[in-house]
Amino acid sequence: MGTFEQVKTKKAHDPIEQGQILPVEYNSTENPLDSEANRAKLRKLQDWWYQARQALSASRFQMAIDEDFYDGEQWREEDKDVLEARGQLAQVFNLIKPTIDWLIGTEKRTRIDFKVHPRGESDRHPAEVKTQLLKFVSDVNRTGYHRSRGFADAVKVGVGWLEDGIRGDETDELLYSRYESWRHMWYDHLAVERDLSDARYIFRSKWTDLDLAQAMFPERAAALQACARSQNFYFEQNDEYFWNTDYAYRANENATTPYPIILDDAFNVDNRRDRVRLIECWYRQPEQVQIMKGNPAMKGLMFDKENPFMNQALQRGTASLYDTHKMVVWCAVFCNDYLLQDVKSPYRHNRFPFVPIWCYRKGRDNSPYGVIRNLRDPQEDLNKRRSKALYILSSNRMIADSDAFEDWDNAIEEKDRPDGALKKRPGADVRIENDTVLGSEHITIMQLDADFIQNSSGVTEENLGRETNAISGKAILAKQDQGSLTSMEPFDNLRFATQIQGENQNSLIEQYYTVEKSVRITENPEAVEFMEINKPTPEGVENDITASQGDFIVESQDFRESIRIAMFETIMATIEKLPPEVSIQLLDLAIEQSDLPKKDIIADRIRQVSGQIKPGTEDDPEVTEAQEKERIKAERGEAMEDAEMMARVAELQAKAKKLISETEENNLEKLGKAIEIAIATVLNKPLVKAADSLVKSAEAG
Repeated sequence: MGTFEQVKTKKAHDPIEQGQILPVEYNSTENPLDSEANRAKLRKLQDWWYQARQALSASRFQMAIDEDFYDGEQWREEDKDVLEARGQLAQVFNLIKPTIDWLIGTEKRTRIDFKVHPRGESDRHPAEVKTQLLKFVSDVNRTGYHRSRGFADAVKVGVGWLEDGIRGDETDELLYSRYESWRHMWYDHLAVERDLSDARYIFRSKWTDLDLAQAMFPERAAALQACARSQNFYFEQNDEYFWNTDYAYRANENATTPYPIILDDAFNVDNRRDRVRLIECWYRQPEQVQIMKGNPAMKGLMFDKENPFMNQALQRGTASLYDTHKMVVWCAVFCNDYLLQDVKSPYRHNRFPFVPIWCYRKGRDNSPYGVIRNLRDPQEDLNKRRSKALYILSSNRMIADSDAFEDWDNAIEEKDRPDGALKKRPGADVRIENDTVLGSEHITIMQLDADFIQNSSGVTEENLGRETNAISGKAILAKQDQGSLTSMEPFDNLRFATQIQGENQNSLIEQYYTVEKSVRITENPEAVEFMEINKPTPEGVENDITASQGDFIVESQDFRESIRIAMFETIMATIEKLPPEVSIQLLDLAIEQSDLPKKDIIADRIRQVSGQIKPGTEDDPEVTEAQEKERIKAERGEAMEDAEMMARVAELQAKAKKLISETEENNLEKLGKAIEIAIATVLNKPLVKAADSLVKSAEAG
C-alpha cells in the first residue's frame, strides 16, 4: 500500500461521516480493489448505503422507541421535567411487557419441527439422512434459541434477523446458524416480498476493533489504519437518531457535529479503542449464466467450472447446460472510501444469507412494525393518567381571603399534609377542596387503556391464566381462541421465515458436506444412535449428502397453546366414547396433540401395539415392508385362532345335540339358545367363553 495522508473531511449530505478520517490519495496500481472499475462499483454501493439509511431512518427511530417501551423507558424527557417540578416520580406501569412476554413464551414452548422430503423415488433414504443431519446441526448451533431471539425482535420492533452460512474454522461445525440484531441490518426499502427475493441489496454494519479488522483483511491493513478513529460508543451504536429530524439536538461548542440529548445513558462513555465501521453488502446484479439441467442432483443450479461433480456430469452426458440471464448474488465489504472485498457469493442457492422474521408491515411503504407500536399510545396515556390521578387525590385546592394567613407559604405546605394544621386570622374565610371526582375519572380511563392494550394485542386475561368474568370452560376457551387468532400473523411469519431458513440450510449441506462424518441421531434421547454420512465403501459412498436434492418442509404445528390443549382434551373425550378397537387406532394421534414429555416415544410405542404407522411414512418402502410382515403374521395368528375356535364350536354343538336327546321337553328352549350362542362365536370371539358357560350350565341340569 502507498502512504496515506490523514485529514478531517466533511460530507454535508451525511452527518454520520462528518469528522471521519479519510485518505486524500490512494495508489490504484498496487491493489486491484483500487482500480477505476472497482472505485465506480464502490460509489454505487455507497449510494445504496446512503439511500437505505435515509429511507429507513424514520422507521428505525420508531422501532427504537418501541424497544424502549418494552424495557420500561416510556416517559419523554419534557414530561419527566414537569413531574419533577411538582415533586412526583415518573412512574411506569408497564402492561406492554407481559403481553410481549406471553407471545415470546408461546413461541418458545411451541418451537417448529421440520423434515426433508425427497424429490424422487430414489431420494427417500437420502432425504431421511438429511433430516437427521439438519436436526443435529440445529442442536449444535442452538438454532432454536437464535430463532427465538429473532422472533422476540420481530414482535417488539417489527423485524428480526437470522443468518446461515459456512465457517472456515474446521474445529467447529461447518454450517453456522445465528441471530443478528436488527440495529445492524438495513435492506432495500423497495422490496415487497417477505423473503426479500426482489431486493437488490442487504447491508450489515458493525463497529470492529482495528486489530481484528486488520486480521480479517491483512492486505488492506494500511487502509483500515487510515479509517480508524476513537469514537464515542453512543454514536457508534445508535446512528438512527442522527437521521431523524424530529429528534432534539444540541450544538456542541467545540465540534460541528451535533449530538442528541441523552441523559443518564449507561453507554454514553468515552471509548478510546481504535475502531472501524465495516459495511457488508450482499447485492444482486444481472449476469448471463449457464444453468444445469438433466441431472436430478444438479438441476437448476448455476454451472461452476471449478466444481468437479458438474464437470463429470457434463463429460458423462448425464447433464447439459443452457444460457440465461439471472440476478447473481455478490458480497462486498467496504470501510469509508476503501473496498475491502468484492466476490461472488460462494453459496449455490444464490440467496442472501440473511432471513427476516416480520411481524407486521405497513401498507403505505412496507416498513415493519411490531405489536408494541399500536400499544404505545394507551400505555403512555395510562402512565400519565395514573400520575394525574395520584396528584389530584393527594392535592388540595384552597380558597381563602387575601389576609387569611400571616405565612402563606406555610399554609400552602400544610394544606396538602394529612396532619396539616392551618392557622388563619379570625373572621377570615378559608375553604379546602379536593376534586376526588376528577381523580376517579382518570382512574376509569386508565382501566380503559389497560383493556385496550389487552384486546388489541390479542393477549387476553384468559391467555395469561388470570381470573376473569368467564366462568364456564367453554367461555374461557372461546376467549382464548379469540386472542390466539388475533396474534396469529407474527407466528405465521415465523413459520415462513423458518421455511426459508431451512431451505438455505438444506442447500448448504448439499453443497458443503462432502467429507465423512458421524452424526448423532437426536429423535430418541433414550437410545443414543449415530449415523455415518459420506462413508466410503467398496460399492461407493454410503449416505452421500451431495448426490441428491431434497425439499425442506416445516411440519404442521399449532402455535396457539391454549387451543392445542383444548383440541387434545376434545380428542381424548371423543376417544373415551368409542369402542376399544377404534380408540386404540386413534390414540397415537391424540398423544401427538398433547404437551406430554417424550410424546413422540409414547406415540411410537402405541403404534407398535396398534399396528399403525407414523403419518408421512406411508410411502416409505422399508416401513411398508415391515407393515406387510406384521400383517401376514397377524393373519396367520388369526387363522390359527379361527381353526381352534371352529373346533371348539363343533365340540359345543356335539354336546348340545347329545343333551337334546337326553333332556326333557321343557329344557329344549334353553338348550336351543345355547346352540345359537355357540354358533355365534364364529363371528364374535369374546362370546366363546359365554357359550361354553351356558352349555356347562345345561349339562348341570
